[in-house]
Amino acid sequence: FSDGLQVLQAYHDSFLQHGRQLLALMEAIVAQGLDEQRALEAGRLSRYYAEITRLHHRDEERIVFPLILNKSFVIDGMIERLALDHEDIEAAWTELHGALQAPERIMSSEQSLIWARRFERGLREHIEREDLDFFPEIERWLSPDQRAEAGRRMAQLRTHTRVTRVEPEQPPSMP
Repeated sequence: FSDGLQVLQAYHDSFLQHGRQLLALMEAIVAQGLDEQRALEAGRLSRYYAEITRLHHRDEERIVFPLILNKSFVIDGMIERLALDHEDIEAAWTELHGALQAPERIMSSEQSLIWARRFERGLREHIEREDLDFFPEIERWLSPDQRAEAGRRMAQLRTHTRVTRVEPEQPPSMP
């Protein structure tokens, strides 16, 4: 947590990896049915996304966005768009979450796969927007001290937020 932007980037990498796992799981359940291993994987992914995605969004909304809000109209527009993405991702998650919590419901319907694709696509596109457009602006506007402070505040948020330790226990490993 020594650099808040690196923490965010590490979570992005983890989200992309878990998104691929989610789609593979849902496709396997639709094609081959539910077995014990797939049910366990559904539960693991459900816990991961239920806690880590919301925590990550709080990092952005409570810690990073305020640091650069009102720096320019372009940045403010980006922040507004990203905040709307968060709402869309949460809505897509709400649809999918029930299926992952009760994977036996997946067997009879491809609706869960549609929900998984919508959720994964929304999260992936959001990450692409942040990585390609928003992060370069953050890097331009934030000093190393501000980035370090953001990381410290993210670590504090985790000590004040009850988070069941779902992988990753620390931010995902950074390359």
